[in-house]
Amino acid sequence: MAKDGIKATGSFSLQIIDKRTGKCLEKFKENNLVLTLGHSNIAKLLGGNAAGKPITKIAVGTNGTSPALGNSSLTDVFSKSLTGVTYPTSNSTRFEWTILDSEANGMTIREFGLLNVDNVLFARKVRSEIVKTDAVSLVGTWTVTINS
Repeated sequence: MAKDGIKATGSFSLQIIDKRTGKCLEKFKENNLVLTLGHSNIAKLLGGNAAGKPITKIAVGTNGTSPALGNSSLTDVFSKSLTGVTYPTSNSTRFEWTILDSEANGMTIREFGLLNVDNVLFARKVRSEIVKTDAVSLVGTWTVTINS
């Protein structure tokens, strides 16, 4: 039996940039988990429910536990506004972000998240740790694609 419905998938991309040279030290790209709260946010946006809010922030945290659909927060969070939003295809939205060399220093970053305007966690990605210092900035995109 066919299953009707929409599915949200994510693709997380990160570059670690050396402040001194401007060169990319590492590139990382991998799919990510759109959380239960993210699916709920999409459904509410589609229906015009006031609880459905736009994605407006990138967040980083220190928890390296694997993502699960029920995740609702990051640990020891640093968040900031996205630098841009584009629509690369008719069914996807790309969120662009930068964490400057002056931001989140001293953190051991293990997790990334997208937050809506009310700080509700939409998507979460875990990767190997990044010890954030003023020697690097983090630049990335997070693309969410809606498929049936």
